[in-house]
Amino acid sequence: MSHLDQADVPTVCLAWGLLGFLIFMKSWKTAGSEQKRQAHILWQWLPSNKTSAAFRGLKVMADLASLVCVTAGWVWAFAYRQAGIDSVKIIGDSNTKGFEFAMPGRGLNEINWSGFIVSAFMISLVGFLETVAIGGKLAAQAKYKYDPNQELLALGLANVASGLMSGFPFTGGFSRTAVASTFGTTSQFTTILSSMLVVVATYFLMPVVEKLPLAALAPPVVQGALGVTALPDFKSTLNAKQYMDFIVMVFCFPTSMALTVKEGLIVGFAASIMKIMYDVTNPNMVVCGRMFDGSYRDIRHYPEAVMLDNCVIVRVDARINFTNSRRFKEFSLRAGSAGKAKYVIMDFKSVNGVDMTGCEMLESLAETLHKREQALLIANLKGPVTACLKAAHVHDHLKSHGGSLCWNMDQAIAIANGGDSAAAEESVTDLVERVSYAKKVNKRKAPRV
Repeated sequence: MSHLDQADVPTVCLAWGLLGFLIFMKSWKTAGSEQKRQAHILWQWLPSNKTSAAFRGLKVMADLASLVCVTAGWVWAFAYRQAGIDSVKIIGDSNTKGFEFAMPGRGLNEINWSGFIVSAFMISLVGFLETVAIGGKLAAQAKYKYDPNQELLALGLANVASGLMSGFPFTGGFSRTAVASTFGTTSQFTTILSSMLVVVATYFLMPVVEKLPLAALAPPVVQGALGVTALPDFKSTLNAKQYMDFIVMVFCFPTSMALTVKEGLIVGFAASIMKIMYDVTNPNMVVCGRMFDGSYRDIRHYPEAVMLDNCVIVRVDARINFTNSRRFKEFSLRAGSAGKAKYVIMDFKSVNGVDMTGCEMLESLAETLHKREQALLIANLKGPVTACLKAAHVHDHLKSHGGSLCWNMDQAIAIANGGDSAAAEESVTDLVERVSYAKKVNKRKAPRV
């Protein structure tokens, strides 16, 4: 919008005319059955009988619309030049004799290592993100398996080869992939064929390619980009109340439109990291009550859940680490201060790990509760978490302050009702031994099948 005063009218006419042709042909191609075409306000004037020669001819033109667009652009630009209009920019002289093998740079002694390392890191990071973004999106749409590790390997090998042939660093681009998807490619044979055509064009068609207007190359790219731009996803994300995801999308999309895809990817990547940190720092923490079937549910969602008289049950749905341990401790203390509970039971069924800060938080919480004549019980423990808490001596610290580790919730409730903690300790010891045994087994080389 800020460069409208620099718009060249012949170029605008050529570019928008070709883009309109591509959109028109794609819309006609996907118009549906003969009945739908005859009922359409526009397609009723075009061939609708799929067995007719006119329909088949138009179908071939629609399938080859990209090639027709570029060819028509070349002829259009040629007509401009014959009419004396030379404002339409063309590719111009390529100044190449083909592919040239050469070592990059002028020697290791002349490399600015600080600038080189930063540039290489940014190129590889943005290139990989761009490749995975478009590859993952198309894989999700077509429901096929996508391996980012294999993608990274392919990019690395290809860029090493490119570096030895005076080539640019490259990635799996949005535009080219989108164009290929738009025209129905489904296998890697497309890439092989296009590579062969590039080789032929490099050695035999450069005089023709040099006269090709840049504006004739833009419409296929724009149409492909429109095909992978899913604006309804904004509404779906907002309706699903995924507000943080929506914020990331709002940041990423306008940045990509205003600047380039690379800046959009960087902003989206940074915003996604911030979203992950926010989710980890602010986990779902709830107070649970007992349901009629014996399960324990969030009392906010299940008002019929019954709170126990002598204990309060809290649950956190995340790993406990340095980012959220303080918040969980404060939440547990607030929950334990309500009523006359003698025990605070932590439901760890959603906890997959505890770091050292989390272990220190549990010890500190046990001490604070002990001063309030309360005790801390940790129930529904998973094997790795139990082994970590035992190795960090959290279990011993809890016992010295009247608490305990429990394998399941029934053991914790039994202790809260005045039962002995011996059964819970035995179960926890058995679980730690099972974890240790499983690690030894996994270290052995698995037999080939």
